[in-house]
Amino acid sequence: MLNIGSAIEKGAKAFLFAEYIYIGVFIVLLALIIFFFIETTWSLWTTGSFVLGAVTSIIAGYIGMRVATYANYRCAYQCTISMSEGLKVAYAAGCVMGFSLVSLGVLFL
Repeated sequence: MLNIGSAIEKGAKAFLFAEYIYIGVFIVLLALIIFFFIETTWSLWTTGSFVLGAVTSIIAGYIGMRVATYANYRCAYQCTISMSEGLKVAYAAGCVMGFSLVSLGVLFL
């Protein structure tokens, strides 16, 4: 079970790395477009808000993927023992994800 879990984690990390390369390019290009065509007084309020929101989203996605991959094989193992134990693990993982999203939102507010 641990070998399968580590393989899933490696695949998830590789996926996130590849995805974040494309997202990074998109963020930079769109931030430049926002800066040159939307900003009126050459201030960075709109562009900075966009970049901050994008970075916050990336952090939330990373935390979510890490929690999900870790919780999935733990939940599968606990379900072999009892379905209620599996539900407890799944619920705890969902709580961690929810609290991390809310915490990031409050932190960057």
